[in-house]
Amino acid sequence: VLIAVLNTIFVGRAYANTPAEGSEPLIHALTELEKADWDNRWLGYGIALFGAATGLGLGAWALYGQPLAQGEHPDPAVTASSLLIVGSAMTQIVHGGMRYDERVRGALQARELLEDSSARELHTMYFLRQRAKAARSTRFWGGVMTTAQGLGSTMLGLRLWLGGENSTRTTGIVLSGLGLLNMAIGAVHFPGKPRSERILLRTEEEQ
Repeated sequence: VLIAVLNTIFVGRAYANTPAEGSEPLIHALTELEKADWDNRWLGYGIALFGAATGLGLGAWALYGQPLAQGEHPDPAVTASSLLIVGSAMTQIVHGGMRYDERVRGALQARELLEDSSARELHTMYFLRQRAKAARSTRFWGGVMTTAQGLGSTMLGLRLWLGGENSTRTTGIVLSGLGLLNMAIGAVHFPGKPRSERILLRTEEEQ
């Protein structure tokens, strides 16, 4: 987070304030991508940090409290699901930082192409293709991590629901529902196209 903040301070705003000269479809694509990347650079990171904090809290609670433990022996399903939740939460922190960096670099590169007409005509389509590939990869792995965290929460919830009593059972019901919701959010990442890919396809049609 500190690196991201310092990066923001020293980089400054990347959004182009004046229109560039040259091919209109390329300018449109670069301007839209620059604004989308810069304006949303904190959005994905904020969501990732929130999900990570939630997962770490839930996993730590289950690992420390060890519900359904038999004496000194922890419940295997509770332990396994808790480790899955904690592991996916930690990867979300790293993934969110990489996503932030991807968007900042994309905005800055788009700005450079907007300012240099000769480079824009030669390199914009290559840049758009590479940006779309990076976004697809980031989107895919974001879906994997979110789905994994939801799977862990669902497993933990079902175990507490089926094996617990009273408040433990109620907690299990709630966690099962939240886990299924989390898995659904993760699954949404897989279909469809990221914005940078939609911009690429539109620009290819307009060229």
